[in-house]
Amino acid sequence: MERKYYSLSDAQRILFHSQKYAIYKQVNNICTLVLVDTRLDFDIFKKAIMKAYERNDSFRIRIVKVKGEMKQYFAEHEDPDIKFLDFTGKTREQMDKKLYRIARKKVTVYGKQMSKVYMIRSFDGKCGIYFVVSHLIMDSWAITTFFKDVLSIYQALSSGTDMPKPLTSYEELLIKELNYKNTRAYEDDIKFWRKNLDAGEPIFTHVNGSCVLERYRKKKKDPTIRYAKFFTLRTRANNVVFWVPKELVEKMSEYCTKNKVTMQSMVIMAFRSYYSKVNNREKDISFYTTVARRGTLAEKNSGGSRAHFYPFRTIFEEEDTFKKACQVISEKQTEVYRHAEVDPLKNLGIWKEMFNISHVETYCAGTITFQPVNLSSGEFNVESKWYGNGTSAQPLYLTVMDGDGTGALKFYYEYQTRNITLNTVRKLHSYMMKALKAAVENDEITVREVLDIE
Repeated sequence: MERKYYSLSDAQRILFHSQKYAIYKQVNNICTLVLVDTRLDFDIFKKAIMKAYERNDSFRIRIVKVKGEMKQYFAEHEDPDIKFLDFTGKTREQMDKKLYRIARKKVTVYGKQMSKVYMIRSFDGKCGIYFVVSHLIMDSWAITTFFKDVLSIYQALSSGTDMPKPLTSYEELLIKELNYKNTRAYEDDIKFWRKNLDAGEPIFTHVNGSCVLERYRKKKKDPTIRYAKFFTLRTRANNVVFWVPKELVEKMSEYCTKNKVTMQSMVIMAFRSYYSKVNNREKDISFYTTVARRGTLAEKNSGGSRAHFYPFRTIFEEEDTFKKACQVISEKQTEVYRHAEVDPLKNLGIWKEMFNISHVETYCAGTITFQPVNLSSGEFNVESKWYGNGTSAQPLYLTVMDGDGTGALKFYYEYQTRNITLNTVRKLHSYMMKALKAAVENDEITVREVLDIE
C-alpha cells in the first residue's frame, strides 16, 4: 500500500519549531504518572495498555522529512515496549528522582514511535502507569483520553464484559483540520483576530514586575516601547504544584453559579490581577491562554495534538468590580473558542504586522491553561502527577488540574529558572488565593480593592 503523507497541523508546526531550535531536546516531552488505590493484575494491565495503543491511531504517527518538508504518516500498528518499575521499599523522593530522570530523556524521535510507557508499583503500594509522550502526537486532553481508555479496557478484561467504545480516528480529524484554510470560516476567524486589536497596542507585563520592560526600554534606548524580548536559549525549568483546598473550590463554584461566570474566568482574573499589581497597577494585561479545541464528541474522544494558544488581552479600570471583570472574561472566552481554529503563529503575525515588532518580541510573558478533568471512576480512585521535563519554552506556565477527585484543584507552575525564582511563584500563588477568597466573600469587591491585597 502506498504511504499517504500529511502536512503537520498548525498545532504540530508550533511544537516542531520549538523542537528544532531548542537546546534541550526533551522540550516536547509530556510526562504523567497515574496511580490507583487498588492492586492491579499486571498481566491483565499490560494487555489493557497494549489494546489501548492498538485502538489509538495517534501512536502510529511518524514524522519524517519528505523533499525538504516535514510530513507525517500513519504507520502500521506496533506494540509498545512496556517496562515495569517497582518502588516497593523505596521512598517518594527516590521514586520521584527516577521518574524525573526518565522525563528528561527525549521521546520526540522522527520516523519512530514517540512514547514510552511503564507499569508502576509505587513506594506506598499503589499501582498504575507512567507515560511519557511527545506533544507532537498528543496533548493533555488526548493523554487523559488514553488513561481513561486503559482503565476502561482493564475493567472489561478483568470482568469479561464488553470493551469500551472505540476512539475516534485522529487521522480523519486531521484531514478535516488541514482543509480548514480553504473554508469561509477561516476568513471570518482572521477578521475576528484583527478586530481583537482595535484597542490599540498592548503593553508587556511580566511576573517579575515592570523592571523587565524598563530594562528592555533602556537597552533599546527608547522609553516609549511597549514590548520586550521573550526569546532565550536558557530554557531550563522547574515545576511546582500547589493545592487549592476543596472548601475554596466549592465557594468558587457557588460564586460562578450565582454570577453566571466560569471558574476559569475567576482563575484568569486572579492571575492577571497579580501581573497588574507588580507592573505599576497596569490596567492592560495580556497573556497566552490555551484552547483544547475539543468541542465535538468526536474531538473529545480522540488522540492527537490539537491545543492552540492565543494572546488573551484584558483591560479593566480599578472602579470595575471583580465580578464584572469575570463576566467580561467569560464572554471573551466564548468568543475565542468560536475562532480558535486559526494558526496561532498566524495570529501572532497579525500582532507583529500591526505594531511592527520582531519575531523575538512580545507583549505576553505568561501562559495559563484550565483543564480540571477528573480521572476517577466508580471502580478506581485515581491519583495523578505531572512531571516536568526540565525545560520550558514559556517563562511561566500555569496549568490548573483536577485534585484527584477530592474536590480540590492542583495548580502546576512551570517556570524558567534563569529568570523566575520559586519565591516569585509562591508570591503569585499566595496572592491568587487571597484574591479568590476575597472575591467569593464579597460580590461587589472592586479591582482596586483586589489590587490592594498584600
